[in-house]
Amino acid sequence: MLKSFRISNFRNLVNVEFRPVGSNLLIGPNNAGKTSLCSALRFLSLTASGDLEAAAQNAVGETWNIANAYVSDRTLQFDLWATLEDGGQSLDFEYTLQIAVAKGTGGFGVSLRARKERLVLTGGEFAKTVLLECDNELAQVLNEEQYLQLLPPALVSIAGRQLSQEARLQHGTRHLAKTISPSDATMLSRLYDLQANRLSHLFKRYLQSWMYFNLNPHALRSHRVVSEKPIIYPDGSNLSKVMFTLHNERQRVEKRIIESLKSIEPKVELLSFTSPDPQSVYLFLEDPEQNRFGTQSMSDGTLRYLVFAYLVYSLSDGKSAMPFAPLVIVEEPEDGLYVGQLKPLFEKIDASGANGQFVFTSHSPYFIDLWEKNLQGVHLLKPGKPSSVLVQPDPVKLEALLNEMPLGELHFREMLS
Repeated sequence: MLKSFRISNFRNLVNVEFRPVGSNLLIGPNNAGKTSLCSALRFLSLTASGDLEAAAQNAVGETWNIANAYVSDRTLQFDLWATLEDGGQSLDFEYTLQIAVAKGTGGFGVSLRARKERLVLTGGEFAKTVLLECDNELAQVLNEEQYLQLLPPALVSIAGRQLSQEARLQHGTRHLAKTISPSDATMLSRLYDLQANRLSHLFKRYLQSWMYFNLNPHALRSHRVVSEKPIIYPDGSNLSKVMFTLHNERQRVEKRIIESLKSIEPKVELLSFTSPDPQSVYLFLEDPEQNRFGTQSMSDGTLRYLVFAYLVYSLSDGKSAMPFAPLVIVEEPEDGLYVGQLKPLFEKIDASGANGQFVFTSHSPYFIDLWEKNLQGVHLLKPGKPSSVLVQPDPVKLEALLNEMPLGELHFREMLS
């Protein structure tokens, strides 16, 4: 679970810290930094899978304005604190990534280079243990297998854990293997040894599990098979394929989605599909009279609701394909949807974050009202120069104000800060 995420010098965010709970709502006027915060989360997630340039292109669409225009230091920094479960024990990870932004070749665009990187673990047999550390292109990676096999007996006892942290740190440095880090990618993304770096991989897979959505009505209607992975693309372009996989592998989840979908399409009885070739899957809603309605005749809201129902029910199912409770980021989910129909679905999101943490952005006062029972999840972004400011309104003060007017109205009247 993500406990804290700090960003410095990413677009209009300078030294901004985000402390999410299970279900979170980012609100604020236009250009306040809501999308920038979502993009920063997405960018860091993508750096765990590929090179920095590709991560920037996918997260923000371009690299030349990824740094804050009003800050002379062209260095981006991300600091993350997360707690993950492994074999029944709780592990705390601290991760720092520093990226230098330099002019590109020929004076065109910019290039991104990993400057510093550090992953530290506390929990179990580890106490502030460095799993990975890079300084420019020089890197050290802990051989976790050797570290645990050769752990001195005195350090394994409960008393040893309390009294011998310095000895543990010295023990850890003896098993750090020196190597060369890629300059155009993170060292984390290049780890491959699943035994020697098992817990580093645990954290890496957690970052990779984060999901971002800014759904596109045209893409939601696509029949192309763009990926075999059972995860919906950010624009929704593989919705038909994902639902087809769900239909074949997790029918109980599909049944719950259909029952939920009846709030929008009362006559729907089942989902059906045709797959004329390996590159195409066509999705249909079918009524009791066996009439079929394809994605072209479904409303934008119906298709968006399908995505949200899939996320809520598939993540709450014990057989989720996800190895973690992921972070799920959704931009303006209420577009094309009656908020009253979203309310029963969103109330099924586990506020503890056990099935996944959700981050939503919105301008709709009626959608904002859905957070009146989850005030700790409300985060207000205010524009500023050189940086936007992130404020978490005091839940106690908000409770008192809610006696006067709804939460969405309070935001409209700029009374939340």
